[in-house]
Amino acid sequence: MAQRQRARRGWQRIVAVYVAVQFAEIFGVSMIYAYLPLALEGAGVPISEIGSLAAIATAGLFIVGAPQVPIWLAIAELRSRRLVIVRSGLIALAALVAFALAREAWQIVGATVALGFWLGNSGVMLATIREVAPPAARQRSIALFSAAAPMGFAAGPLLAALCIEGLGLPLAAPILIAAAVNGALIVANIVAIPDVPPIVRPRGSVLTVALRGLRGIFADRVARAAYLVLALVIAGERMLRPILPLRIAEVAIGPAVAGIAEPLASPGIAGAVGLLTGLSALAGAIASPLLVTLLFPRLGLPRAAALTFIAGSAAALSLGFAPTLPLLAIGVTVIAAVSALVQTAVFSYLAEEVRESRRTAALSLSLFPLYAGNVVGLGVASIGVQLGTSESGDLLALRPVFVAGAAMLLVGFFAARALRGHTRAAAR
Repeated sequence: MAQRQRARRGWQRIVAVYVAVQFAEIFGVSMIYAYLPLALEGAGVPISEIGSLAAIATAGLFIVGAPQVPIWLAIAELRSRRLVIVRSGLIALAALVAFALAREAWQIVGATVALGFWLGNSGVMLATIREVAPPAARQRSIALFSAAAPMGFAAGPLLAALCIEGLGLPLAAPILIAAAVNGALIVANIVAIPDVPPIVRPRGSVLTVALRGLRGIFADRVARAAYLVLALVIAGERMLRPILPLRIAEVAIGPAVAGIAEPLASPGIAGAVGLLTGLSALAGAIASPLLVTLLFPRLGLPRAAALTFIAGSAAALSLGFAPTLPLLAIGVTVIAAVSALVQTAVFSYLAEEVRESRRTAALSLSLFPLYAGNVVGLGVASIGVQLGTSESGDLLALRPVFVAGAAMLLVGFFAARALRGHTRAAAR
């Protein structure tokens, strides 16, 4: 009890450290997301195979990570939340260093997939914030934590673009910087904040608690509806990421791209990838809290989320046809804002609407549908790249993936509208 009281008195420091951890880990991973095609090209992978291999490697990350989520939640609740968070930081640090040092394609893919063992801490941090933040600051704290990931997705590619294009450094340099930041935050987790115990510590073995949490959450129709919405927005957005660098190169270089063996290594392309993905993610992250404030109180969560999915679907489709980099940037910005907006809405929804006895598990396991969305989206992207055919305006045969992303987000429109009934049921 005394430990929990100390945690509540120092809740601002806990929120600050957890926001920094979320930012730093995504900061490093975002460089791999943005520059994995470039790394594969540098390792000798043919341009026709890069999109599919990048999607498979990134999906492998989440295939490895998703099954671990309930296990690490159980360990966090039974043993120590700090242990789970520090473990994730150590794995992220090791995987980032391995990626920076990789030279062969199999090493690059292996380091990317190894990042899957890092997953499992975000839900634990989110649940802790929900418990220690005072009611008046709870939604703001959750929104800040939710915004840390999009901000990390913005900062990582921007730093990489500066290092590669501005300073002439290899991709390994910014990734090693991200690894060092992760190392510093591991220390902060150990010495700067307390290990916050759960309000009610569960009983049973790790496996029993993990299975009990899964059964309880997936039996809750309010949580299931929110999870479906989250999985769809993630699937629709993440399937576009592995091929976006190729699309940027295609637009920036023009028709000559089909005759270049390594288009991603062409002068200015690495910088364009970093600037476009980084600045667009930053704009989307900044826009998201403003849109949450403006739209959700006026329209309600179901209607506002449904309209958000429509905007995302239109933006995803436009990426496959946009003829200029500025138009690509607008589409990517809208996609980033849509993803951040829906994630913030779902996390806030779970924090307030799910019954108290299931709330910690609902928040901690909310990353499970996020990981599932990644696997589904990236799997569809890998198939879409194989189905595409080279034609005018789509020389690298990427358009089927953008069409599939638009279709996935359109399905999200109907899923978000279905939240209306679940919201009324939760209120009763």
